[in-house]
Amino acid sequence: MDVLADVLAATGLKGVLLGQLRSLGSGWGCALEQLDTAGFHLIAEGACWLQIADAPPMQLVSGDVVLLPRGTPHTLIGAPDEDALPYAELKAAHPPDRSGVLNLGGNGPVVRVVCGQFHYAGSTDGHPVLSALPEIIHVPGMSADPQLQGVIRILAAETRNGQPGSRAVATRLTEVLFVLTVRAWLERADSADETGPSWLTALRDPRIGTTLSLMHEEPQRDWTVASLAHTVAMSRPAFARQFKAVVGLTPLAYLSRVRIDLAARLLRDTADPVGEIAQAVGYSSEFAFSRAFSREHGIAPGRYRRSTLAARS
Repeated sequence: MDVLADVLAATGLKGVLLGQLRSLGSGWGCALEQLDTAGFHLIAEGACWLQIADAPPMQLVSGDVVLLPRGTPHTLIGAPDEDALPYAELKAAHPPDRSGVLNLGGNGPVVRVVCGQFHYAGSTDGHPVLSALPEIIHVPGMSADPQLQGVIRILAAETRNGQPGSRAVATRLTEVLFVLTVRAWLERADSADETGPSWLTALRDPRIGTTLSLMHEEPQRDWTVASLAHTVAMSRPAFARQFKAVVGLTPLAYLSRVRIDLAARLLRDTADPVGEIAQAVGYSSEFAFSRAFSREHGIAPGRYRRSTLAARS
């Protein structure tokens, strides 16, 4: 079981292409406020700088990807120490063209930044992926693996040429970009100590990663700490300690989260009765499931289904 893919599917994370900033040289700056979800920037051409709060500006060059998992306020600038306008003011002064490009003018080398978001029905603090990531992830294009480099090249091309279907292609690729960027971060992270315990960093632990896969593959199974420990040839106490240290939750608490996330997905995407969903995710009774679901989401399963359907209509 691909745990990362399963979690993203269960939580319904969707990529959205917002638009582009295009300038000729420096002399521009765009200040972006706190987002309620994750944001990203792809440097499709040229070079610019990104700054967060009082931290030194970070140079970005063509092919680089920046992911802001918690939508942290930040500024994109053509050169260090440039003044920046809030995005709303910049958009009013330079209305986007039919392709969503804000042409900022200038007289110099082309700079083009593709901007987007990842929508999710909830806050980033509660998202099992976004909340596990650092405030900012910068993947230099030159150091990216061939798959990520390929996606970057296609995204840059599709957002430049304006051919029929280009926006649809680019939008689909944003979700691929997210997964590959997170994977690149995982491969570069030295240890769980660097980022804190989370199931995401636990994927690199051979034994704990195996038990995560088992729980995602068969959430309805009557797992116990002892049976999970047995599958990876560990004693029950050693397994429980290592799981909590690496993941940040006890094994059964994590299993409960997997079940509830899957149940939420089934409530959103199917018409299956609540009782059938309860059994499908491992609860012996609809009452026990409803109580667990309400504790996690603050709303009963039936009301959750109705509210998601209303939001889509």
